Amino acid sequence: MADNGSGGQHDELYLIDGSSLAYRAFFALPESIATSTGFPTNAIFGFASMLVKLLTEHGQKPTIVVWDAGHSGRKEVSPDYKATRQSRPDLLREQWPHLEPLVEAFGYRNVKVEGYEADDVIATIAERARRQDVPVVVVTGDRDIFQLIDPDSRVRVMATGRGITDTKLYDYQAVLDRYGIPPELIPDFYGLKGDTSDNIPGIPGIGDKTATDLLQRFGDLETVLASVEEISGAKRKQNLVEHADDARVSKQLATILRDVPVDVDPVAEAAREPDRSTLRDVFRRFELRAPLARLEDALAVEDETVPAIPTEEATVRVRAREGGVADVRTLGPAGSEITIAVEPPLIPEGQLLAENPTWRFGAVVGEEGLYGTMDSAEELVSALGDRPVIVHDAKALGVVPPVLAHDTLLAAYLLEPARRGFPFSEICEERGLKCDAPAPLAADAALGQALAAWQREQLTERGLTALLRDAELPLVSVLRDMEIAGVRLDQERLAKIRHRVQDEIAGLEREIWDLAGDEFTIGSPQQLGAILFDKLGLSRKRRGKTGFSTDARVLQAIRDEHPIIPRIERWRELNQLMKTYLDVLPQLADAESRIHTTFIQSGATTGRLASTDPNLQNVPVRTELGREIRGCFEAAPGHVLISADYSQVELRVLAFIADEPVLKEIFVRGEDVHTATASQVFGKPASELTPMDRSKSKMINYGIVYGLSDYGLADRLNIAREEAKAFIDAYLERFSKVAEFMATTIEQAKELGYVSTLYGRRRQIPELRARNYQVRTLGERLAVNTVIQGTAADVMKLAMIGVHRALAATDLQTRMILTIHDELLFEGPPEEADAVGELVEREMVAPWGDRTPPLAVDVGVGQTWLDAK
Repeated sequence: MADNGSGGQHDELYLIDGSSLAYRAFFALPESIATSTGFPTNAIFGFASMLVKLLTEHGQKPTIVVWDAGHSGRKEVSPDYKATRQSRPDLLREQWPHLEPLVEAFGYRNVKVEGYEADDVIATIAERARRQDVPVVVVTGDRDIFQLIDPDSRVRVMATGRGITDTKLYDYQAVLDRYGIPPELIPDFYGLKGDTSDNIPGIPGIGDKTATDLLQRFGDLETVLASVEEISGAKRKQNLVEHADDARVSKQLATILRDVPVDVDPVAEAAREPDRSTLRDVFRRFELRAPLARLEDALAVEDETVPAIPTEEATVRVRAREGGVADVRTLGPAGSEITIAVEPPLIPEGQLLAENPTWRFGAVVGEEGLYGTMDSAEELVSALGDRPVIVHDAKALGVVPPVLAHDTLLAAYLLEPARRGFPFSEICEERGLKCDAPAPLAADAALGQALAAWQREQLTERGLTALLRDAELPLVSVLRDMEIAGVRLDQERLAKIRHRVQDEIAGLEREIWDLAGDEFTIGSPQQLGAILFDKLGLSRKRRGKTGFSTDARVLQAIRDEHPIIPRIERWRELNQLMKTYLDVLPQLADAESRIHTTFIQSGATTGRLASTDPNLQNVPVRTELGREIRGCFEAAPGHVLISADYSQVELRVLAFIADEPVLKEIFVRGEDVHTATASQVFGKPASELTPMDRSKSKMINYGIVYGLSDYGLADRLNIAREEAKAFIDAYLERFSKVAEFMATTIEQAKELGYVSTLYGRRRQIPELRARNYQVRTLGERLAVNTVIQGTAADVMKLAMIGVHRALAATDLQTRMILTIHDELLFEGPPEEADAVGELVEREMVAPWGDRTPPLAVDVGVGQTWLDAK
């Protein structure tokens, strides 16, 4: 603090270069940062993060945010000044109008002076403040403003680094330490070296180091120009003479004005309270989750109440009474929706679950709520009966309510499929929901009810209600039944494979070390790189952060250069399978040798299902060892496994959506699509095609679906990029409707900001609007792939629901136990296999209706998963 001369002290005055920070935030953060509706927010996110940082780390300070509103006459001095700067990018232009209101919500003042740059306005205010003994901190991303720092450091600069919130505070000594010259020589520094970002010419051939050396030696620009004869280097002397006037103009352009007509009295500026309600509303509207969390931490002590979602009261109030299971039956009018929240029992380590665990629950209907305890989730669900239930993550209850009216986790997933997780408390906080019920779980139930109301509005607005009702909600109980059923593991067979693989890994290690002439950690990329590239001298392909890459694609490319490479590839394959399956599966088997995976319904942006603990989606089928592992999954004694697998479902979806007649006809005729495609693309009859022709065709077929580039295709087929491009061009020329579909999808996605599947599932594609070419092309691939793969995922989910219901309506004992991408696996008596096969095939094609080409399902039966497949 500083004494103001009358016994008082002035707070530091913060002057923020708003234009500089907004541009730095925009260029520092990925352009794919956007809201769930696709509105770009990278600049808003970065700008808000910086303001939160200032608030949390420095407290409430008198703060002015200054904006550019002209060039301060520099265009008259040099018409080329900032001429090379591109116009404001479209994505930044969309965000710009929201920055000044954000500043005001923080309690800060916006200032701009028509015709002047922000630097000059800041300098003028800072100079006044210095004269009035008001300490100043200037916050900016521009380094030329260091010239404002005075010898007493009454004016300091908080400079942002590469990250928008990565800052360093500079005083007089810090500038000396960094540049080797005092702050007052910064204009002379730029006069000599110029500044390409502002198109300030300087003197050719003089960079930072030379400029510093010259100023340290001679003192200032004019002395440097007057001392040319004392400077070494003929070319440098010539440039100093010929471009002396350029240097003087450059210094003038870099010199910040300190006499701008701005109506600001630094002494009168005071710290203002942020508008907490407006701030939270803005942060939630733009889905700034991380900055909001930091903001809440900063404001929590002073402000405990927060606004609710639009159209709702600020705080959900519930009349809660303590009760038990019996109360659930009578809570609210019969048949009305009931919202529940459950907390599983906390079991101390070593204590058996059977030792009287207590589950806590809360339930609410309207404004009436209760909370109590129970022995199990089954007891609660039983008490609910056929009441429509709202809950967050119904499958996690362990027993799914018979009438699941709404799941706030699944609704959040449909609204924001790219989100990493869906914690209930986090989602409620983002919506501004609070509840004053006397028990936490009664409060959670009330919050869930309010959250569900808002989500339903959003789902209706975005056309997602039917998808939640018809696909996601009914699927919950299907997945839970499959998790409970599990799949049997032949542990003895798996153990034999494991021992054999261990021996092979040990042998491979010895061979690799012999070939390398040294023992090293094969799994270490750094050590492996040193052996391959430094010691053995193999071809270097791509450099990573810690050295040259040794990933699978690099090894594939140099496979023929040394016999060590195939052994390393095999070692990696075996180690991965060992760590993922051979070591892990036996530990996960229950007393009946059954594996119970957990299905993840909300993990993929395309809508596909995943599984974990263990991940059974990725058990390999293309390698011999992978097939052996599949062979360890077996039917229970007296039963068989039945596999039902869609035949090239994504290519059939592509043929329909693209309305590609040639591709449709191939499927309708029942031909092998890869052979037929190869014949079309290469112009050969099927009899003349080579196996390599079919492999190329298969790769192109699926490459189109997954957005494979010519580079990617060349890499996978180990062919020249030009050849790969020729294959793709020939494919798109022959299947012109596919090319048309891809172009149309991308254009519509650019216009709307999202793509939709045939069943209405949405995915935002903010990458499409990025300036970066690679990010933009990624967006194009995601747009095309999501429509195809997402539609196939929707078909599979609807098929699973149909199969589950159809089996339940019969007396058959067969049950569905596993789903893996496009395949369903069943277990049941062998005498039911034919009937089940017919039922399953019928239900799996039913969601597709009479669309052309029709879907096809391959059904197989066997004692093991491998045999059935």
